[in-house]
Amino acid sequence: MKGRKKQEITYVSLDLKKIFLTAPNTRREKITLLVVMVLVFMLYFGPLTFTAVSPIRAILISAVPTLTTSWAWIVLLRYIGRKADFCKESSSKR
Repeated sequence: MKGRKKQEITYVSLDLKKIFLTAPNTRREKITLLVVMVLVFMLYFGPLTFTAVSPIRAILISAVPTLTTSWAWIVLLRYIGRKADFCKESSSKR
């Protein structure tokens, strides 16, 4: 393995505020967020329809995990797919 060049490793730091607090700004992110919200809401709301919980309370109980879970998916997909948009180059190299 004499002909291989050594690759230089560049370390980057993520802008966590930008990943977590930026609203979905691409069409793909907006559609993904809507689809995940609908699916998770149905998952949490479905079993509550067969209980004695009032409809308004059932909607509120289902809305909280729906919003947190769907936003977590957006953050994860941003980290995986659009990492370059949310990274800052650091000056330290190891």
